[in-house]
Amino acid sequence: MVDLLEAVRHHCGDLEPALLERHFRRLPPTYFERYSAADIARHLRLLAAMKGDPPVDVEVRPLALHTFEVLVVGKDHAGTLACITASLAAFGYNLEDVQVTTYLSTEPTPGVEEPNYFVILLRITGQAHGKSLGELASELRDRLEIAFGHLARGNLLEAQTIASDTTINPLEVTQQTPLPASRSTVTEYEGMVLGGDFCLQRKLAVGGMSEVHLATQTSLNRTVAVKLIRHEASADDDLLARFCQEGLILAQFNCPYIVQILAAGTIPGKVSGMIGWMAMEYMAGGDLARWQRQHGAAPVDLAARWFREALEGLQYAHRHNILHRDLKPHNLLLTAEGHLKVSDFGLLKQAREPEAGLTPHSAILGTPHYMAPEQALGENVDERCDIFSMGTTFYHLLSGQLPFNKNTTAAILVQIAQEDAPRLSEVAPQIPLPLVTIIGRMMARRKEERYQDVGVILEDLASYERRGLLSCSENPTFLPVPPGASWSGIAGETQDYHQPPGRSEDRIV
Repeated sequence: MVDLLEAVRHHCGDLEPALLERHFRRLPPTYFERYSAADIARHLRLLAAMKGDPPVDVEVRPLALHTFEVLVVGKDHAGTLACITASLAAFGYNLEDVQVTTYLSTEPTPGVEEPNYFVILLRITGQAHGKSLGELASELRDRLEIAFGHLARGNLLEAQTIASDTTINPLEVTQQTPLPASRSTVTEYEGMVLGGDFCLQRKLAVGGMSEVHLATQTSLNRTVAVKLIRHEASADDDLLARFCQEGLILAQFNCPYIVQILAAGTIPGKVSGMIGWMAMEYMAGGDLARWQRQHGAAPVDLAARWFREALEGLQYAHRHNILHRDLKPHNLLLTAEGHLKVSDFGLLKQAREPEAGLTPHSAILGTPHYMAPEQALGENVDERCDIFSMGTTFYHLLSGQLPFNKNTTAAILVQIAQEDAPRLSEVAPQIPLPLVTIIGRMMARRKEERYQDVGVILEDLASYERRGLLSCSENPTFLPVPPGASWSGIAGETQDYHQPPGRSEDRIV
């Protein structure tokens, strides 16, 4: 051991002696048997170069064609290895071998706090996808710094979600829609504290009217999501008013199937105008749209559970006299355990009867692929509009096909207004007939022929479930991953709406 120590000093005599001394004192004998003096010196140099809070550093070296060695060092926390392997999997790499070494525990010395470091060496295989090894190391380091920050606060689930996020997978970079130029500044709001309690960390998604940021609620040390909307001119007055109305109304809701609103407010913009913000619970499972892009049509048993949970949330909103008007897979979010909640009531409207003597008229608001016919025609809407959109959403989830799908927004609106959707059983024959019947009635073109109340749909669904009529032997079993484990295949973050390839932008206001 003395000879090895001297050899390591020879390789890295410029490093801080205390680091080298602690490294040799705190690591187990197996570590020194496994690695050469040059290897240990490499580890020490990487430890000395660590940055970030918590500190972490990464080095990637080629071993053979499509085979790489990844060295990760940092401050040790429970869940460290799981985050590293999940991150590599998210980048599309296969793990072939791993060697883990962590500092041994020692008796605490009064007034002295020594860090517990780890040294993890992994061998992986896969494609570099045009990236240099330096770029790969940098991206992995950035991801792990965020994930390890959650580990340091004891938030294992959030750390795993960040680590396994596939939204920046090299395989998908070319498929993602670029952010609009006016919203492309990633660091614009980073570090901003809203309401004295919500510290913004990084941007998660950009939608047609808002953007969503990952944040920490400092008073409770928990991860939340914060939605922002920028008000810059009088033309945005209605948008900001609807945003504020959403926060005011939804904050009163107490439903396990609707995303909880924690706080809301407005602050002056950095340059001009106002910024509306809304803090809400962080849905670590992502949205149904992304789940479907990665998994395809949902198994009937899983879709039926999600269907029931979505209907429960919608029924609660309707009982409180609120319409959603923009139901679609992107606004149905998943918890880390795989349960569904309704979100994004940005187009909410208080349901009421039209005044006598007035011609009903509404602006066309929503996402055309999932609109009800009366929405497409600009007519007055009620609860049956949401019922149609919910039916269309689960038609798409169960079959993998949009029931209304033309090349332009105008053509889609005409199709919805004038044509009936193909029967679900025609495009997905494996779907149980009772579910086909329920969704078909929800999607009746004439609103008088639809279900008139969400409660009746839930009663029908429960009746079929009790009699075992919603099972489908052709569907695979799907079990959500329990808390504390990574949920493979789910991004972990809500994504903004992307129209199908070749389609025009299909949010209109």
